Amino acid sequence: MNGRAGNPPIQVIKSYGNIPPVECYGGSLSQVFMNLLVNAIDAIEARQDWPTEDYAGCITITTQVAADIVTIAIKDNGIGMKPSTQAKIFDPFFTTKPVGVGTGMGLSISYKIVTSDHQGQLTCQSALGEGTEFMIEL
Repeated sequence: MNGRAGNPPIQVIKSYGNIPPVECYGGSLSQVFMNLLVNAIDAIEARQDWPTEDYAGCITITTQVAADIVTIAIKDNGIGMKPSTQAKIFDPFFTTKPVGVGTGMGLSISYKIVTSDHQGQLTCQSALGEGTEFMIEL
């Protein structure tokens, strides 16, 4: 995938398992996927600004099914988050982006779509300087 506005390309690795059809609100889940992917791209572009050698941005998208639970994972190797930041990411209006860049609603809305509208789970694991992984379970 080419980077935005002259940024270096980002490698996208797709590891799709053989998952069954899932009854869901497709448009709403598409919004969740877009929010997670845009945030992953932003985190990678922020890390590309760090003075390190041989860094290449990568997003891995994995799907699998186990015990009738479908899991979709979106993982990036961007800047990652401190635990104090990670504790607030699903709060409405919380953002780490500069004023005027984001509303702080993307992850809050995504959380509602997954947990309330689909009775699923949306979780996150992150380490500062290593990246972030969001997991959706339906």
